[in-house]
Formats: sequence, C-alpha cells, structure tokens
Amino acid sequence: MSVAQGASNEAALRVAFVYKFIKFIEWPNQVENSSLRLCALGADDDAKAALQPLNGQPVSRQVVGGSIFKQVIEVFYLDDSAAVQAHIKTCQMLYRPSHSAPLEIPHPPPIGVFLVVDDPLPTDQDVGIALARNDDGRIEFSISSVAVTVAGVNVSSQLLKLAKSSQAGR
Repeated sequence: MSVAQGASNEAALRVAFVYKFIKFIEWPNQVENSSLRLCALGADDDAKAALQPLNGQPVSRQVVGGSIFKQVIEVFYLDDSAAVQAHIKTCQMLYRPSHSAPLEIPHPPPIGVFLVVDDPLPTDQDVGIALARNDDGRIEFSISSVAVTVAGVNVSSQLLKLAKSSQAGR
C-alpha cells in the first residue's frame, strides 16, 4: 500500500466515525426532512474525497421520545478564516480532519455547533468528540460533557457508552 492510499484509507475510516456520530446526536432546533450541515475545517484532498460520499446521504436517528428523525447531510468546506467567520453559524457539526489547515474558530463556538476533531492538541478548546489512535493503533474517541453542554446538543447514551471516556474537559 502506498503512503497516499494509507492516508486516504485513514481519512475514510475517520469520516465513517463522523457519520456514525451524526446518528447519535440531536441538535437544538432541528427540522425534520431538512439538511444537517457537516462543515469540514481546512480539509486536505484525502479528507475531501472521504467526505464527498456523505453529501446528500440520508441519516435517520431515534430522538428523545422515541420517534425517528430524518435529515440529509450537506457537506460544506470551510477552507479559510473568512469562510469560518461567514458560515460557522450555519453548521451543525464542525469537523477538523487530520492534516487540516490551521483555522481558528470562535471560542466558544455558536450554540448548536458541535466540534469533532482528529488528533486534537492539548491546547484545543471546545472539542466535543476527539478521535485519536491508541497505543495499539486503533482509533478511539472521547466525549467532553462540557462541550456537549455548551453546544446545546444531546448525545445518545449509546454513544457515551462506546466512548473511551466521557469527561469534563477533553
């Protein structure tokens, strides 16, 4: 396997996690049969190629009360700081893939915007879900209860159980 194939496979695997996360999160003020905007921060070509199949993908999830809620994912790319400032409020999930351009996001992000980050730095703030490789080379994720609260989203107890940790910080 070439280095390029490895990078694209890694990006696809991480995007598969992001897709699954969407199924277990409720955003405030959702409207059924609308789009859910997944915004990618400074995504490189591998991440964009991995994200593209999600554009237009239907997603159904069970919400509080037990009803099934249906939406369609709309992938949107924020490639520079001006785009972040102009469009961040239109995003429900903000995803910063590995090897992304270093774009600054407001602290805290607007309510209803939930941040998922690949391999976060210790200085990263407001990360709701952090994806990282463990010592065995497997991808794990942790969930910050503080970021969940600040974003105003509800995370399914099923997803919380699968997390490596659910913590007050990151």
